[in-house]
Amino acid sequence: MEKRNALIGTIHQRQATVRLQGDPSVTKPNTHTFVMVSEDNGGMRYDWYSGEDYLEELSIEGGSLENLRTFFKDHNRSVDSAVGRIENARVDGGTIVTDVVFGSGIDEQNIYRKYDEDILTDVSIGYRINKYEVEEREGEPDVVTITDYDIFELSAVGIGFDSGAKKREAEVILEDENEVLARVEALEAFYGITHKE
Repeated sequence: MEKRNALIGTIHQRQATVRLQGDPSVTKPNTHTFVMVSEDNGGMRYDWYSGEDYLEELSIEGGSLENLRTFFKDHNRSVDSAVGRIENARVDGGTIVTDVVFGSGIDEQNIYRKYDEDILTDVSIGYRINKYEVEEREGEPDVVTITDYDIFELSAVGIGFDSGAKKREAEVILEDENEVLARVEALEAFYGITHKE
């Protein structure tokens, strides 16, 4: 069996620190623009079949946005979880971005305000892998570049996966690499994930 052949057709989720602030004179009411996939979007994954870590990168050109319609408040893609409408999803300057128009209900407006007040800054995408390439590296984790994938979900999330996606505003907040690693380790401990050494 080809290495990591089991990835074809699998569904992954990844989070990104990505809220954008637009010019208030141009931005529609109840709308925020988000980077869904940044140019530097690589993140570590664990291959349960091989027992190895690998670096996963999404090709910007490989993302299909055809099935992306709704912004959800969590990964539960139900009617009650829908809080916004996706508009103008596009590739822009080496990133995949979209506008989200939030609904007028109480839940929708609560989530909109959390992004507006920078209480939340991150979003998560769900995507189905169609094609990928593997670069095997001696003494380092392999690089798996996802070259064809369907983005079918965008949702609110507390902690980001895509370390290259940042707020697109005058002041960009860069995270220290150790802070990112500490957050990943905390998530792994919370979910009981262990890695072979």
